[in-house]
Amino acid sequence: MTRRIIVLGAMVAFALWAAYAATPRAFAQDPNRISQLQISVWPEYDRPTVLVLLDGTLADPSNSPRQVSVLIPSSAQLLVTTFANADGSLAPEQASTSTALGDGYTRVTYTLSTSKFHVEYYDDLLRGAPDKTMEFIYKAQAPADQITLEFQQPLKAASFSTNPPTQTRRNGSDGFTYSVLQFPALPAGQTISAQVKYTKTDPNPSVSPTQAPSAPAPAAPAFGLWNSIFVLVAVVMLGIVGVIGFLLLQQRSRESVPTRAAPRNRSRRDAERAAPPIQVAAFCTQCGHGLGADDLFCPRCGTKRRIV
Repeated sequence: MTRRIIVLGAMVAFALWAAYAATPRAFAQDPNRISQLQISVWPEYDRPTVLVLLDGTLADPSNSPRQVSVLIPSSAQLLVTTFANADGSLAPEQASTSTALGDGYTRVTYTLSTSKFHVEYYDDLLRGAPDKTMEFIYKAQAPADQITLEFQQPLKAASFSTNPPTQTRRNGSDGFTYSVLQFPALPAGQTISAQVKYTKTDPNPSVSPTQAPSAPAPAAPAFGLWNSIFVLVAVVMLGIVGVIGFLLLQQRSRESVPTRAAPRNRSRRDAERAAPPIQVAAFCTQCGHGLGADDLFCPRCGTKRRIV
């Protein structure tokens, strides 16, 4: 019994070690910090509203898959949640959950397979016509080491300006002009903001919806980190319960086996072998069988004892 307990304890210890070894190192360091974040703001790109793109790189690239959360305005319309592959292409759209925080922002959470996330949403930020103004505000869900804020100037727009003033202007290969602002490290819960002014008399967006790049196709739902851990723990626990049940059934079956009783009927030969030896006083004159002192007839052949 002691040996069985030792074996069972060793099996349980091995199962717990396997569960610990298979648990991802998601807790070794803070996986939420963003090393680089680029915010692209495209007013009147393919709709008469503002398209916002968030492209971030997590500081710790070792923990995958993992969950990431970003804040978007409660008035925004979420468009895409995905991540960038190793070759820079975007993965299919990932399923996400949205939680209204009650402070004008919604937290969007989804699972990444790499360290680079990509989020797109529309927000109705433009005011006025034809002289248009816009105030863009970004609130950090996680701390960011470096932030680049880039505004795309709509086609057929004039007198485009930003506040704070533009630090860099560049002409993209797509035919658009971009105004770039750089911001230092931003703690979680803090905001950055910028205002944009421009004049545009043409009510049409810069490109038609058919010309705009299509969002990646949705991907099949995947298990998150905690789901994987729960499945692993469940498998280990089922294995332990199975081993304990097998040992208990084996022990019970041994205890329930009845002890064999001695046979009630024994053969005549066995009875004769078991009987105490007869004190022979004489022998039968007919068959030679030994006769006891009190035997008047031979117990074997029945011949009357002859007294000599």
